[in-house]
Amino acid sequence: MPATRRPRAWIGSLLVAVLAIQVLVRPGLAQDAKGSGDAASRAEAPISFRMDVAPILVANCVGCHSENRPGKARGKLDLTTFAKLMQGTPEEKVIAPGNPGESHLVLRIKGDEEPRMPQGGNNAGLAEAAIARIERWVKAGALLDPGLDPKSPIAGYAASPEQLRRDELARMDPRERDARVEAAGRSRWKQANPGLKPEAATGEYVALLGTLPADRAAAAVKAVDAQQAHLKRLLGPAGVDWPEKIGLYVFNDRKDFVEFVRTVENREIESDVVSTGNLRVAHPYVAVIDPLGGRKEEPVTARRGRPRGKRADDRDVASDRTLGGLLTEALGDASVAARGKSPRWLAAGTGAFLASQLEPRSPYYQRLRAAALAKYRKGWTTPTAEVLDEGDQATEADTRAIGFALVEAIQRTPAMRGSFPAFAEGMAKGKDKLADTLRDVFQLSREEFLGMTGDWVGRTYGGIQ
Repeated sequence: MPATRRPRAWIGSLLVAVLAIQVLVRPGLAQDAKGSGDAASRAEAPISFRMDVAPILVANCVGCHSENRPGKARGKLDLTTFAKLMQGTPEEKVIAPGNPGESHLVLRIKGDEEPRMPQGGNNAGLAEAAIARIERWVKAGALLDPGLDPKSPIAGYAASPEQLRRDELARMDPRERDARVEAAGRSRWKQANPGLKPEAATGEYVALLGTLPADRAAAAVKAVDAQQAHLKRLLGPAGVDWPEKIGLYVFNDRKDFVEFVRTVENREIESDVVSTGNLRVAHPYVAVIDPLGGRKEEPVTARRGRPRGKRADDRDVASDRTLGGLLTEALGDASVAARGKSPRWLAAGTGAFLASQLEPRSPYYQRLRAAALAKYRKGWTTPTAEVLDEGDQATEADTRAIGFALVEAIQRTPAMRGSFPAFAEGMAKGKDKLADTLRDVFQLSREEFLGMTGDWVGRTYGGIQ
């Protein structure tokens, strides 16, 4: 059917497209809209309805063009399934396989027919890369991926933004991936202190930015890289399935760290917080305050657990920690927090336990154990239940101490240790799933779990005071 410029009833309005560009296109980052250097090579890859077209329709079109929508589908066009998309409206088809110039859906999103779609807001329409992918799919025959049911809801199999991002990263040269991680880190760093120029140190799994002596930066990267296997053992393969290297941002003073949290994370932090992290975002990261403030040598821990040459009463808040230990704790914490609805106590406890294996003599872990033992001696069940339920009385300090004790108790109990990955996976469904997860994984009730861990804390921590 020849293209026209007159309005058609089948597409009166579309859901306003306000989503990020990564939802709209594959591979999906903002460079696509600007015409990135590798666009030509991606264009040569086979086109996929599930990966290239379905995410665009779900994000921008299905909300209005659905029979399930109150008032029925706009313009009598239902886009909820592939079969209905190809069927078009009662008056006409909207896709002409092999011929984008005769496909009204393509003409509308390009603005060659009025009104241009999607409508709403400033009517900016789709990104050029998204339009190009739909047009290329139509030109290639408008086919559905093998194995998919044309009558199944498109939303059920459309690639998610995370899948699209992973797909892009998998296509990249590793050097380009590393360059993006470093560029994102420098951009974030600049928000905290534009005057500082951090140096990069890259490992197998992480990339550090900071103004540290080169040998300390390299040692920290090596130490954190080595924790990959331990974190995988704790959380299972899914817990370390990172699509790109984790950025490690090390600030020499608290002022820059606080400013980083304010500008990048848009929040304020308590005075004793020395680390943060977010693995849910593109270019995931953890950020910490260097325990030595950028000085040359890492503290050497004496047998009694404190740095040689420094008294216990004149240390900074983190000076009895190693940089590797602090980064490891932040990474373990963020790895759990990034999984579904994992509770705070599990994230904090896992991070602290993981780091305790790297710096076992640090007094930091003795303080956590002492805090947990104090709760036990005052009555373990009540304060622990407050932390597990994330009640108003649970402070961050209590959450970390009790979380560490619970994770350590599980890890030091042979019959439970091997099931920790399954426990972490179950708890990713939310704190209210604790009873079900305890029953399914450990065959324990909540009361039995509290009793067992309380006895372990009293027996084990009480004996090392």
